[in-house]
Amino acid sequence: MPNYRNSSQDTIDANGEVVSLAYRQFYNGGVGVQLVGTFSGTIQFEMSIDGTNFVAVQTTNVSTGTIATTATAVGVYKYDVVGALVVRVRATAWTSGSVVASVVGMAG
Repeated sequence: MPNYRNSSQDTIDANGEVVSLAYRQFYNGGVGVQLVGTFSGTIQFEMSIDGTNFVAVQTTNVSTGTIATTATAVGVYKYDVVGALVVRVRATAWTSGSVVASVVGMAG
């Protein structure tokens, strides 16, 4: 069984909306994100060490192996978050539709 640290889930349907997760893993940590829905926009993957200033994080689409800091399609993505205090997904360049974003923190 996976070692889930914590999780968060919400619907994004407008530019600037976020789904965030206070993260408790300080070493060998990872985050899984699942995007489900129909939307036209961009999801930015981000993390913060101080809880205030966020930076884009490279993620891997687990189906295609593509590495990027954003997603424009549904799927499952993963990224390393060593030292993170907060991780989040944020809507940018949103045009229409909605997506349910599930964020799960896991030990390495």
